[in-house]
Amino acid sequence: AAKHYSVPLLVCAAMFKLSPKYLCSYDQDAFNKFVSPKDVMNFEEGEIASRAQIDNPVFDYVPPELVTLYVSNIGGNAPSYVYRLLSEFYHPDDHEL
Repeated sequence: AAKHYSVPLLVCAAMFKLSPKYLCSYDQDAFNKFVSPKDVMNFEEGEIASRAQIDNPVFDYVPPELVTLYVSNIGGNAPSYVYRLLSEFYHPDDHEL
């Protein structure tokens, strides 16, 4: 939706939340974690809500080309610079977990 409406997408996360491992395109479904939708929707409110399929993702994969700015405890950086920050934050041995 952000891309369609040309709205900047900012990602806010501490550096320890970013991983030095690359996510393969075929692993995206395994990355997304869903929990019960009862926390975001009261199914007793109406007839339509009880028949609707509601997804409640805990995490959601966003392709890096859609991110405008990464904001972390180190500051704001362009997506193209995050690889450099990760190489400073993680030792090469950390890539082989």
